[in-house]
Amino acid sequence: MKPVILAEKPPQAKKYAEAFKNFKTKKGYIEVEPNSVFPNGVLITWAIGHLVELQEPKKYKEEWGSWKLESLPINPEKFIYTVSDSKKMQFNIVKDLLHSASEIIIATDGDREGENIARSIINHANANKKQMKRLWANSLEPDTLYVEFQNLRNADDFYLSFVEAQTRQFSDWLVGMNGTILYTSLLKQKGFKDTFSVGRVQTPTLYMINKREQDMRDFKPKPFYEIQANVKHKNGEFILKGTIKEDLKQTVIDLLSDNKIFLNTDYGHFITDVVEEEETEKSPQLYTLSAIQTKANKVFKYSPKKVLEIVQSLYLSKLVTYPRTDTPYITESEYEYLSNNVEGYKKLLGVDFQANLTPDKRYVNSKKVQEHYAIVPTKHVASEKELSDLSPEEKNVYLEIVRNTLAMFHQKYKYMKTVITVQYNDLVFKNTGKVEVLKGWKELYPDANEQSKEVLPSVETNDPITLNVAIKEGKTSKPKRYTEGELVNAMKTCGKELETDEKAVLKETEGIGTEATRADIIETLKKKKYIEVKKNLVYVTPKGEVLSKAVEGSLLASPSMTAKWETFLQKIGKGERQQEAFLNNIRTFINKMISETPEKLNVESIEKIIEESTKEKTLGKCPSCKDGEIVSRTTFYGCNRYKEGCKQSFPHELLKKKITEAQLKRLLEKGKTTVIKGFEGKKLFDAFLTLQINSEKGTYSYKLNFEGGKSK
Repeated sequence: MKPVILAEKPPQAKKYAEAFKNFKTKKGYIEVEPNSVFPNGVLITWAIGHLVELQEPKKYKEEWGSWKLESLPINPEKFIYTVSDSKKMQFNIVKDLLHSASEIIIATDGDREGENIARSIINHANANKKQMKRLWANSLEPDTLYVEFQNLRNADDFYLSFVEAQTRQFSDWLVGMNGTILYTSLLKQKGFKDTFSVGRVQTPTLYMINKREQDMRDFKPKPFYEIQANVKHKNGEFILKGTIKEDLKQTVIDLLSDNKIFLNTDYGHFITDVVEEEETEKSPQLYTLSAIQTKANKVFKYSPKKVLEIVQSLYLSKLVTYPRTDTPYITESEYEYLSNNVEGYKKLLGVDFQANLTPDKRYVNSKKVQEHYAIVPTKHVASEKELSDLSPEEKNVYLEIVRNTLAMFHQKYKYMKTVITVQYNDLVFKNTGKVEVLKGWKELYPDANEQSKEVLPSVETNDPITLNVAIKEGKTSKPKRYTEGELVNAMKTCGKELETDEKAVLKETEGIGTEATRADIIETLKKKKYIEVKKNLVYVTPKGEVLSKAVEGSLLASPSMTAKWETFLQKIGKGERQQEAFLNNIRTFINKMISETPEKLNVESIEKIIEESTKEKTLGKCPSCKDGEIVSRTTFYGCNRYKEGCKQSFPHELLKKKITEAQLKRLLEKGKTTVIKGFEGKKLFDAFLTLQINSEKGTYSYKLNFEGGKSK
């Protein structure tokens, strides 16, 4: 009998085997030869993600598969796991190995979900009476793994993490199954034929996105008025801003009058105060998963899901540490090897500076490292060949992680901050400027578009000046649409917009979702057609609006609801709460949702959304028949008087270049588009598109014509 190591996926299992060098790959497992850690050798097998899963409702009771309101609530007395047909072969291999094992070593990902995957397999295989240990490693480097396999932990210490994850799995299943059938059935009764998937985390996230969408639509800019002064000094002119901002212009005029100031009039005066002080700025904290997802989305426009896949790939390549972390800190142990590799990191980025090798608690704090530490490079610095073998996306993210880590060793960014104040009677005018003294860590980010404060001329207190006051009119800014990266951050910090008691809950749980699940939640919303992403901006679809309106006013629309549940779940993981108590709360919530939702559903507003979304969007008058409108069809633009005989159409794509609605609209209005770049002829070329009349058999139509084509 040999110990059996249970990995999460085949690539992870292979990395474990490489730590022992001598091994043979078999069908469904790897056999490692005897070594100093395992004198009798060891077998390594793997799951395929969730090798076992919860049964569908109809497997419990036939009526639960009917998707009828009468069948609700769906509430199994005991949850049952099953194995899908496509995974049965691997499960049977794993099961046989677990039964023959002298000891089981859980080596799935070191998080709650990894614990759930392993324990669910072990329980379903009836191997839970075996002696068990736990591998805990943040890196897949062979030397690190070799040491960690020598220092296996007691598996019982992680059992509550499994209970927490399993409870989350059960509750999500209950809310998802009951909520989806409930809302789909109710909306179907009103004539909506789609399926409306509901989730404990995904639905509050959708509602949050839709709220931003509605805020944008409902936004009406409001004017505001500020006083500002143009100041003339012997060393130059500059602007000072009044500290007053008012909604009514007359209020500002009266304020000036009270202080004996007339507009556009020069007043001799003096500088009241000048404060100059050197300020410093430390480099950003080390990366958590959500932080690198937000940054990579902003810089490279990668989706959060894509970033997770990239970092996971770099982790499997032994270039970065464990990705699913919510901690921006490392321990002294990681700092030691990172400081030894500083020269290698500098070479990777092509920079040189005098490194500061004194640990800073902003980055190095063992007390704040719980399950995993921040995402940093491993002990192994990528060689030129390894770097060139990475995909462009992998290289970008790897170097970004290296840059973020290296910044910790760089000097602080320093600048001189200058605040100039002028007081005229009771009115105060100020401005703040800065002059860069030392670029420090910011030299690692040469392409960053930082908006620096205004550089002010050299002035001193009591210097004579000429003051000329004006009223500046502005308008309030419209809320901005989320990018995918901002959405991850919004999920993490969504408590900012809530009431005080709700803020506390969301702060305690880091918002809604977890580091490991937020990207998947966004992907789920895309797959369910609730949102779509265009040019990295997140839009709510009509279907998403319908569900958001349907859940409005319920706990499913509240981020604090899922956050409070997360708080309870975390307490289960600490042994402070029980699984059954939480599931009873969930069942109570579901029963209340089933009984109250039919009466609360605002059908009229939902019907209005559907009506608006199905209106045909017109792009302009048909140039051929003059009576019809050009609209977008599935594969082309065409006249909506097709049934009356007008055959006018334009392609969605021309010479492998998409013709956008905006371009076609401009073409119909002005007869000519702006320059469209990248048409594919014999060579790439740029051109305007114009309308050209086409006469055949006494009928007229218009076709597209290139103008000013310029090859690249």
